[in-house]
Amino acid sequence: MSHVRRWAQEIGAVTALFLCLTSAALAQSDTAAISGFVRDPSGGTIPNASVSIKNEATGTERKATTNDAGYYIVSSLPPAFYTVSVEATGFKRYEKTNNKLDPNIATTVDANMTVGQATEVVNVVSEAAAIQSETATVGKLITTNEIKNIPLNGRNPLLLALLKPGVSGGALAGFSFGLTTGGLNINGSRTQDNLIAFDGAVAVRTRSNGTSIGVADVDAVQEIQVLTANYNAEYGRSSGGQVRIVTKSGGRDFHVDLYEYFRNSAMNANSWARNRNPNPEINSQAEPFRFNQFGYAASGPVFIPKVFNKERNKLFWLFSQEWVRFRQTQLNNASGIRVPSEAMRRGDFRELLTAPNAFYTTPQYIRDPNATGACSAADQTACFANNVIPTNRLSPQGLALLRSYPTANINLPGANFQQARGASQNQRKINLAMDYLPASAHYLRLRWQKFDLEDAGAFRGETDRAPATLTRPNDTASLNYIWTIGPTVVNEALFAASADRVRIAVQTDGDRYRRSAYGITYPYLFPQKEIFDKIPTVEIQNFGTIDGGPYPSSSAGPIYQFSDSLTWIKGTHTLKFGGYLERSGQNDFDQINVTGVPGGTNNQNGRFVFNNTRPGGSGLAISDAALGLYNTYAELGNRSYTPYRGHMFEAFAQDSWKATNKLRIEYGIRFTRIQPYYSLWGNQLVFDEASYNPARAATLNPANGFVIAGDLAARYNGMIIPGDSWPEAARGRVPIADSGEFNFLFKGEKQYSQIHNVWSPRLGLAYQLDSKTVVRAGVGRFVTRLGISDSVFLGGNPPLQPTVSTSNGLVDNPAGAGVVSGFPQTVTTQDPIFKNPEAWTWNGTMQRELSTGLVLEVGYVGRKSLHGQRERNLNQLQPGTVQANPGISVDFLRPYKGFATIRTTNNESDSFYNGLQLNVSQRFRSGLSFSGAYTYSKLSDDGSNQRDIIPNAFDANNLWGPSEFDRRHVAVFNAIYELPIFRGNNGLLGKALGGWQLSGVAQMQTGTPRSIATGDDFAGVGPGSGGQFWRVNGDPVLSRGDRKFSEGASDSNFWFKVRNDDATSVFTRPAAGTFVTESVRNIIYRTGFQNYTAALFKTFAITERHRVQFRGEVYNVPNHPNWNDPDINPTSATFGKVTAKNFERNFQLSLRYSF
Repeated sequence: MSHVRRWAQEIGAVTALFLCLTSAALAQSDTAAISGFVRDPSGGTIPNASVSIKNEATGTERKATTNDAGYYIVSSLPPAFYTVSVEATGFKRYEKTNNKLDPNIATTVDANMTVGQATEVVNVVSEAAAIQSETATVGKLITTNEIKNIPLNGRNPLLLALLKPGVSGGALAGFSFGLTTGGLNINGSRTQDNLIAFDGAVAVRTRSNGTSIGVADVDAVQEIQVLTANYNAEYGRSSGGQVRIVTKSGGRDFHVDLYEYFRNSAMNANSWARNRNPNPEINSQAEPFRFNQFGYAASGPVFIPKVFNKERNKLFWLFSQEWVRFRQTQLNNASGIRVPSEAMRRGDFRELLTAPNAFYTTPQYIRDPNATGACSAADQTACFANNVIPTNRLSPQGLALLRSYPTANINLPGANFQQARGASQNQRKINLAMDYLPASAHYLRLRWQKFDLEDAGAFRGETDRAPATLTRPNDTASLNYIWTIGPTVVNEALFAASADRVRIAVQTDGDRYRRSAYGITYPYLFPQKEIFDKIPTVEIQNFGTIDGGPYPSSSAGPIYQFSDSLTWIKGTHTLKFGGYLERSGQNDFDQINVTGVPGGTNNQNGRFVFNNTRPGGSGLAISDAALGLYNTYAELGNRSYTPYRGHMFEAFAQDSWKATNKLRIEYGIRFTRIQPYYSLWGNQLVFDEASYNPARAATLNPANGFVIAGDLAARYNGMIIPGDSWPEAARGRVPIADSGEFNFLFKGEKQYSQIHNVWSPRLGLAYQLDSKTVVRAGVGRFVTRLGISDSVFLGGNPPLQPTVSTSNGLVDNPAGAGVVSGFPQTVTTQDPIFKNPEAWTWNGTMQRELSTGLVLEVGYVGRKSLHGQRERNLNQLQPGTVQANPGISVDFLRPYKGFATIRTTNNESDSFYNGLQLNVSQRFRSGLSFSGAYTYSKLSDDGSNQRDIIPNAFDANNLWGPSEFDRRHVAVFNAIYELPIFRGNNGLLGKALGGWQLSGVAQMQTGTPRSIATGDDFAGVGPGSGGQFWRVNGDPVLSRGDRKFSEGASDSNFWFKVRNDDATSVFTRPAAGTFVTESVRNIIYRTGFQNYTAALFKTFAITERHRVQFRGEVYNVPNHPNWNDPDINPTSATFGKVTAKNFERNFQLSLRYSF
């Protein structure tokens, strides 16, 4: 039975509970409602009054009638400005204009009627509501005014979420214009638990929810809704926050904006590090770069005079494009690297006999591997004469590897090569919006965003031999259909799709990337046709690395959504029912994972490692390369392509009940059913502990852990392929499906990870104490749809993606006689009980209007997160095993024979968040608007990141502590101010000097914590288990006044204490064979940051419709550098010190023409 057919059967019983729904739907609407009471002069309510809601931009109109309680509500309205008109017998017509409706935030428009004739009109102009009395959701809106006027370095509007309480992450002043999730942690959530939506379409890629699919165009964005906690049951897919970006619509008039933002290095201050560099070419100027961001936005109606849309109120459009051109000069290495000299490339190493030299501090003598005796300064019996290797002993392929290095071009201590080279990034954004209203009861909204990226790197590793170019032709699109079935019933459907594409190619200008250009012709171990003519990776001890890299590669992540929701207004109840059906996945041709593989590679063209200790070698890695004697060589076979797919179904029912004039209660429930991702071709392998049979284990060499005996069943003991046979789609696509030699790995389980059903209740209330005060409270459960891991690749495990590693062989023939192979395999797997992350959140807030337009909000938000993703090594040894078995290979001792690290991902991490949040805002008044947010919080967990590896796989009890993104204090303030000089002066002086506006942002965050740990295997458990904690023997915290900047290892200035008052060390290594069992995780808080940005701008009126705006922006106005994080390496000479600073002042100019 197919996955799809089985899926349909499994959700059949669930959908029967929701007979009122259509198939399924997103239902996570960006529309909202306008409601209110209609009253007579005595305060009594008026039933059966006629209410009209008219969109002021498009002219479209919706109607309603008040019920017996004099209450009306019109739902599913797109964000815009509306005019509310009310008519009732015996009363004047009431009309209130300029009512602003924001996405997802209901607004109230009460009508106080005046006795009189209906032909008479009472006109009222609305001001923005100061307090929110119609929703219990914890969230904030980023308005059009803020989006347009607040300085934003790189113009990525997603980062504006940092303006709101409960949100922490990076710096608003940081230069960010590419794909990102913003690093946002919202009320204690992981970044991967947040949802970014572009007009309802999911805009987070399926690969680990790692980045956004596109970057919104600021000029096309209308508003941004940031839902931080306790949102209604209609919102799902995430257990964290939601950032919902809503694009603009066209209107009845035509508008065009043309603009360019410009930056270059001449406008910037030099960095702190460059100022301290002794090289005058560096300390005299900022790092060279050039940035141009330019585009246009146009909008208007579609009409044919006297034929179609004559009133310009049916069909509207908006189209915008923006381009980015970024050019930057980069160094391959700030200090330079070592490359083989010309003589070395001929086998001549005489320059190493005198020291110090550019490569070594002591003389080096080259041993002849064929000779016997000593090779040293005192006895050179077994040395090559004069350190010159005879021509007939040189390896043609070894010399070819040396020729692949660039030639020396500098002469510095420890370095003879340095290169500056240009890197570039080009972007293009396209936005299309179409709004069609064929009749008053029907409304269609089409939105399409396209993001094209081309990012050409300057280097791959430390050279320019194989730099890569990344391209991302990504799209999101949505089609929204709102059908007003009747005055009290509205249906809203949404079709949406997203496409995240990643294509990484090796730059092919010139021949420097080709292995054939250097005469490299050694035979591959896997001579497949797909291998690209590209250099291998070459690592020579004491020299720079030639990194061929893992590319070319590609992946694509499609997401398809269909949704529908039904709103039914029943008296003072607004009932809503809906659901969500998603099919998503990843077409993955980039699944290389070699963590922990001895001599492994990510380069299909191979990887050579030469070091100074090769058995039977010359005693020096560089001369071994000339002789063609490698330590290890590894190569990938056919790369695995896996089409992952998965389904998600959600359904909800909720009620927003206006219980009294002052109380609104929102309650509902959401059902979630998530299918773990599987492969359409069945090409996934997992390691199953229950399937491992010790009696069938492979035979290993105790000296090195290599497999010396065992058939395929022994080599893959414990590995299973989910299912009972290959699907037909695998034929001709999956090599092992065609060969059939691994069919014994099928165990009959169709879906390895279990499918879970989750019911998520939501409850919230908003109570208006008086006209200026509202209290809100809520509680709810929320679930995340996890992405496909970018750390654990079930489709990249052997034998789907075979790897061969060899040791102590010859470069001229890596597979030649005498080569040792049989390295233990490293695999990744997934817990069979794989629960999706979820959270319970609760909150209580009070909002108070202190004076006209000045609002203070104080709140508390709590969050308990469950099932956070983290990793552990299933094949870890018991503590002390290495020390108890000297001379025995770790891999020989591992419990699962024939395997090295077996890294599994599971959902075992929990967290707890408490946050006190303050928000103050002033609506635009007397030329000034501002808002400020402050959050004081504490976040604890036992795993902060999906890639966190548990140090002790058998005991994680000591991991509970501060989260890696725990920031105790977060504050941000922004303001927009119309300068009062020459305000109202219509003369020449006023036109020139009046009308200037100033905006700015001040942002401050304290630092995040880290552990004192190293990769040393103190516990004796073998590699592959992450860093091991050092023992803490005192309090490392220094008071704020004692934390000082350090000029280096010699001074006594520290960020945290490394010695106690009695001169003993605060941090010491744990005893051999043991783990630290105390709770010492994330004990050191790093430095925070503060940034101050400002913009000065003025719009000059050329004619009534034509305007030009000049704008200047400054990031880090006082040029105040922030301290870098302290050195947390306990073996470093600067341990505990802050020795560098970052972030210099930057300027940006822009010009805009509007008509």
